[in-house]
Amino acid sequence: MTGSQISHVAMEIGIVLLSNGAETYRVDESMHRICMAMGACDTDIFVLPSNIILGITIGNGKHITRTRRIHARGIDLKKVEFINNLSRRVCYEDLSYSEILTEIHTINSSPPYPYYLQVLAFAFVAQMFSLFFGGTFQDSSIGFIIGFGIKLQMDFMARLEGNIFFINIVGGLIAATVALAASRLGLTSHVDAIIIGSIMTLVPGLSITNSIRDIIAGDYLSGIMKGVEALLIGAGIATGVAIPLSLLSPIWGV
Repeated sequence: MTGSQISHVAMEIGIVLLSNGAETYRVDESMHRICMAMGACDTDIFVLPSNIILGITIGNGKHITRTRRIHARGIDLKKVEFINNLSRRVCYEDLSYSEILTEIHTINSSPPYPYYLQVLAFAFVAQMFSLFFGGTFQDSSIGFIIGFGIKLQMDFMARLEGNIFFINIVGGLIAATVALAASRLGLTSHVDAIIIGSIMTLVPGLSITNSIRDIIAGDYLSGIMKGVEALLIGAGIATGVAIPLSLLSPIWGV
């Protein structure tokens, strides 16, 4: 393969990994191994949560640099798994340039789980956490409704390209407001269990885990950036919950 083709394949694989929840060190290592397996002499890779810079040196001493900006990130570990498998095949099998790009496109364009399953899963998680934190079955049913509403709200605001901080503020506000309203109507006496169980669906667990793993792996800048992002999301959730607790609790006497 030419140097341009090698850098293109490595960059596309790195983009899919990073934009679907992979750790920074995994992206770095996968891109490096792919470049070396396809004939590069040396690589220089710099990965941030929102940017990838790739430089490779090929046999004739020519240096090629590519940079890509990540505009949208999500979590789809199925795509990460499939891209990992493709990366191993690229390293150990003789795949052509067109075959690799076709597989990358197939993986990246693969449909997620049906939307109704995503909404139901979100709602069931909120329901089970409400039970876990000491709520009754009736409390968990309220948590189910809150989880259902939060998922719809998050997707609606995401389509409007809303900021993740404000999306989580609104999610926390919905959880606390509905829980307080249920208590006001006499449907529950465990407002805390419902609120905590519902906002667990918003907690950025993967970001926190990846931040720690990146710091342990020596990618301090990426790890700190992901950690700060997780703290901002947590602050957004806390702000959203605090607004109705501060304003409605004294009025409703809950």
